[in-house]
Amino acid sequence: MTKKKSNILKITIATIVLCLTALLGTYLYAKHTITQHLQYNLPPHIKVSYNSININILLGNITLNNIVFKELTKDSSKIKTLLKAQKIAVKNIGYTNLLIHKKLGANKLTIYNPKLTHNTQLNTAEKSNKTKKHGILAKPITIAEFKTTNGTVNFMTNKIDTTAAAKRIFISLKGVTINTNSTSNKLPITYKNSSISAQKLRANLGQFEELLVDELDVKNESFTVKNLLLNTKYTKKELSQKIKTERDYVKLKVPSIHINNCNYSFAGNKVLIGIANFTIHKPNLEVYRDKLIADDFSYKPMYSKMLRDLPFNLAITRLIINQGKIAYQEKLEQNITPEKLTFTNLNATISNLQNHKNIKTVVHTNSLLMGKTPLELNWSFNTLKKTDFFKAWGNFKNLDIPSINPFLNTNLRVKAEGDMQRMYFTVSGNKQTALGDLKINYNNFKFKVLKKDRLGVNKLLTKLGNLLIKKDSRQNPTNFRYGEIEVERNTTKSFFNYLWININNGLLDALTGKGTKKE
Repeated sequence: MTKKKSNILKITIATIVLCLTALLGTYLYAKHTITQHLQYNLPPHIKVSYNSININILLGNITLNNIVFKELTKDSSKIKTLLKAQKIAVKNIGYTNLLIHKKLGANKLTIYNPKLTHNTQLNTAEKSNKTKKHGILAKPITIAEFKTTNGTVNFMTNKIDTTAAAKRIFISLKGVTINTNSTSNKLPITYKNSSISAQKLRANLGQFEELLVDELDVKNESFTVKNLLLNTKYTKKELSQKIKTERDYVKLKVPSIHINNCNYSFAGNKVLIGIANFTIHKPNLEVYRDKLIADDFSYKPMYSKMLRDLPFNLAITRLIINQGKIAYQEKLEQNITPEKLTFTNLNATISNLQNHKNIKTVVHTNSLLMGKTPLELNWSFNTLKKTDFFKAWGNFKNLDIPSINPFLNTNLRVKAEGDMQRMYFTVSGNKQTALGDLKINYNNFKFKVLKKDRLGVNKLLTKLGNLLIKKDSRQNPTNFRYGEIEVERNTTKSFFNYLWININNGLLDALTGKGTKKE
């Protein structure tokens, strides 16, 4: 071997050894830095442990295996948040930005099989928003893609009751920026594109109700919910045994919900949730109330006040309900099984469902009463009006009396006969009183008051009642009889009870009064 070749070989070997030494040193330094940061530079109530750490200096990859994250309570006696993951992998850390610009970034961060448990009732150490981060954490952290695979979440209380849970959670966020020193934004994380899916979601809504969802899919600003179920945890009989005052038994099934153009922003201390289109497909709502239970005399706010009092601002441009169904039952007597009052083929459009602008919310609905009679109901209100002023109007055509008689039988102990062709009403009111008018076109209408056992007719009450009712509207030039509406609201009852007593008030006036239109 010539001297020149020998020198080249020596230089090559020395270069390789030097590079390997540099890589080893860099590896040891990086490992030491990460280890030190996770052990000593975190707040006292945050603990992180892991089985092993793998670092690829050439590719800029870091992997933590079997990592455990703990957030302790203020006195460090209990775990408030526990996160376990099979591994956390960071790929292609940007050395140029890190060394020259002191900015931390990576092409990809993936958390594999995370399991998050969080206690909602425990308190942690107070966090100071004024504490400034230093070094590389002082500048925004950028991640080209953030992912989680097959995650689970479980929120619970001190009593180990689950308040919310979900399984098979997959998250993909692209263009992520984490501003660790942010003080103006409520959420320090921003991203450009998102994809989130989860299955078997469950939320405990309190002592009596729960919410279940089979699947949730989020693609950027669009949401899809499949097989939603909101229901009472107990049977009707069990609920009646557990409550001291009236409470509805509810079961709401919704095959699918679609939300488009959903976004959020901040105005002062409130978040604004904006939705362009919210569509509910084929909801099926069953409501049952045991009227043998003591009345609930608490104040029932109007819908406008409920919206006004939300802890966040809401702006849904358009909410649509397609092909819905509602069934309502009231148990009034111990040994009488109540019939259902049903509204099928229910379609509704709600415009401007919001609580922060001086504009009207308008509701348009149409349905089939007892599957037979076309019924239209509309109302409008302005959430910012503290008088809770509203306007309601509606009509029905060709009331199918045989279809409604089973409900009248069990709930009012009456049976109707005759024809009702058309009825129109308009009501304007506030949270205390309402005024309006009603007109009805009918022929040979009368009713029979039944005996308590429903097996016969109470002839005396039937005769007295029918003496007051005008049998038809044909004697009027317009073929309509008119009624005036004047009602004072019972504030312990719901808005729909308020609306019903308005219609009932006008109907009685039209059937028993002069029946002429007031000039």
